Amino acid sequence: MKTIRKLILVVSVLLASCENESFDPLIEKIDVNSELFNNLRTISETTTENSETICLTFVYPFNIYLYDDEGNISGSEIVQNNVQFVELLGQVAIDNAIGLSYPIVGTSNGNSIEINSNFELKETIEACIENQIIQYCNNILEEPNCVWKIKSQTDDDIYNDALLDFYDDGTAIFYYNGNSYRTSWVSLFIEEELHLNIHLEGTSQTALDWNFNWQASIIDENTIKITNEEASYIIQKNCNIQNNCDYVEFRECEEEIPLVANFIFENYSNCISSFVSSTSDIEYQISYHETYRDAENETNALSTLGYKNSKNPQLIYVRVKTDTIVEIVQIVIVATSCDQDLK
Repeated sequence: MKTIRKLILVVSVLLASCENESFDPLIEKIDVNSELFNNLRTISETTTENSETICLTFVYPFNIYLYDDEGNISGSEIVQNNVQFVELLGQVAIDNAIGLSYPIVGTSNGNSIEINSNFELKETIEACIENQIIQYCNNILEEPNCVWKIKSQTDDDIYNDALLDFYDDGTAIFYYNGNSYRTSWVSLFIEEELHLNIHLEGTSQTALDWNFNWQASIIDENTIKITNEEASYIIQKNCNIQNNCDYVEFRECEEEIPLVANFIFENYSNCISSFVSSTSDIEYQISYHETYRDAENETNALSTLGYKNSKNPQLIYVRVKTDTIVEIVQIVIVATSCDQDLK
């Protein structure tokens, strides 16, 4: 699968061996049609220079023992690098096997480890691959200047065109029907399956509908499918989109203090009024507040000429008042690096 190949690792094996050594009785056989053999081939398909992160590293050269179709050792071959290892694994016949002599010493996340059996090797490789899949999933979700548009795969299309904006601190914003919900998220493995845990703050029906460990399938770097027992969605990445009231999100470049920007609310008022009502000749009184209670009570209004955020991203409550209605709208303000393109 293309996605998995992007994050597969380089491997080298630290084994003391020489060309003339006798066959070691501690050799453990690995059948070509086994899951462990497939994992070895998978994890060795990407060379060091193409691997951004290596969570399991062995050191070349090392000795591979070769078995014939009757299960007997027929010889051995020393491999010097990843290319040779991949070639050797591809040449072994389907009904044959290879053998490794334990213990194997290597490094995982900077720590020295000793692997003493095929079982331990399998566990180590699987944990490594899972870690890389999680990291890859996080990287594509956290990509700056991108939001994820939701489309239902079932008849229930109430959340079609809702949006998720993921941040690299484990928070997100869920945009739906003119409202925004502060969200936390984490990707994880449960019973050997990738999941995306999503948790919206509050007790709204929207939160109840979305607060799950969603089973996640990475279709490609722009598309992820998430499912639970009752719902199934495709979330599609959209990048470099200009500020739009459909997102109820406004971004400004940070200034002297990292992750803090100056927000001129006066510049947003026309945009906010445009999605509160389609009638253009209505006069609005708009005020901005840090809490829902302040917006409801029309107290502690923020200056519309300059406001510095206290969190990033931060929810702001906008009170929109006419002669006949009072509506409170949530927006999100985000301070972003001036080196990045604004959405």
